Amino acid sequence: MKKTMLLATMLFTMSIFAETITLDESINFALQNNKEILAEQNAVQSAEWQQKSAITNWIPKASFNTVMVQIDGETYDSASEVMEIPVFGFDGMPIGSMPFSSAAMGGAFYQTTFTNKFSVQQPVFNGGKMILGYQLAKLAKEQTIYNLQNKENDIAFQVASLYLNILKLQDLQILSEKSMRSSSLHLKQVEEKFSAGLMKKTDVLQWQVKLQNEKTALQEIENNIVTLISMWQNLIGKNELPAKIDVAKLNIQISAENIEEYLIKVKSQNPILQMLKTTNKMSKTAVKMAKGSFLPSLNLQFDYQIASADKIDLKLGNDDDSWNLMAMFSVPIFSGGTNFANLQSAKYEMKKAKLLSKSAEENLLIGAESAFRNLQTKVQMVNDNKVALNFAKENHKIINELFEQGMITNSEILDADTMLFGGEMSVVNAYYDCILAEQEIKKYLK
Repeated sequence: MKKTMLLATMLFTMSIFAETITLDESINFALQNNKEILAEQNAVQSAEWQQKSAITNWIPKASFNTVMVQIDGETYDSASEVMEIPVFGFDGMPIGSMPFSSAAMGGAFYQTTFTNKFSVQQPVFNGGKMILGYQLAKLAKEQTIYNLQNKENDIAFQVASLYLNILKLQDLQILSEKSMRSSSLHLKQVEEKFSAGLMKKTDVLQWQVKLQNEKTALQEIENNIVTLISMWQNLIGKNELPAKIDVAKLNIQISAENIEEYLIKVKSQNPILQMLKTTNKMSKTAVKMAKGSFLPSLNLQFDYQIASADKIDLKLGNDDDSWNLMAMFSVPIFSGGTNFANLQSAKYEMKKAKLLSKSAEENLLIGAESAFRNLQTKVQMVNDNKVALNFAKENHKIINELFEQGMITNSEILDADTMLFGGEMSVVNAYYDCILAEQEIKKYLK
């Protein structure tokens, strides 16, 4: 009992201090705040930068390199030592000497030497890998966009499902409380008739059991409401509560759109199907890239080396500076079968992607068609349950009057009470199931 009171207090406090929002507002909040959606948005940004990175493959690459060579002191002194080389005349007699140093043979000689070089590389053709790499990066970006759209559809449906289930449970809570009051009243009447000797002890026990079961069911409903609200608030990133929907005033009708028109929309808009198409394009591009490994490549490179010195000197135009321009043309002749193996692997991956895409498309269209037909069934169930509820109300009214007159048994009033409560619950369930079915068919579209 204490637990029931605590849950009731929590629900009352939440309803007093929290603001309410509509279903559309809660979906918009989720699209802005949900962590999974934000993660997919970051994936799109990452793919966009990868696409920009692929463009840079056409741009020349420039670099500057400095090489420092340090010679130990002993070696430097030995190389710098000046020796006297004897000089002989024509008659073979020494006429003097000439100073000689091995360091002087190579021009300037330093213990610490700095060599600076500028390099510029320009790719011209690499078997089509640059353009194909850009196409792959572009397709990868498209894939992340479709992933984001699919995640938004999933989150929107989850939000709608929780939202509607919360409202459904709240309506069922009201019906359960109403049923408990009715059961308490009937229990009191039966106890009075039992005291007067008009009812059996088993009649009293039947109502006591029914009342206790309803209390347990109400507690379970309250527990589920608290749990679903927490899950819903976590999805939308807000602490608001769902705004009430007067389902009795809803005019739910079957869409005039036929199943064929709906499936055509699904094929053209569904993000999963669009993502599968992109995957097929990527696999075809991968095959083209594998074929490019058999083609020659051409790259240009320009190097400018500044004369070596004992310090970093970036002054250009020295007599000892040097430069060269190279055109590097490469033709693959034999790579040990790697290129052929990669090409075959890419072809089978393309076939695999086509088959998986076809299977996924078939399953998704089956699910979309099922959702469309399910909505039609749910609309019909609303109408059927409304008719059944009208019958249950009229039956309960008649049985209740007869019970007060003592003309029927306790079991009959118990059955009528159960029928009325069940009919009311069925109508509530049917309405919310119908609204959720409408949300489900939207999930398959863009």
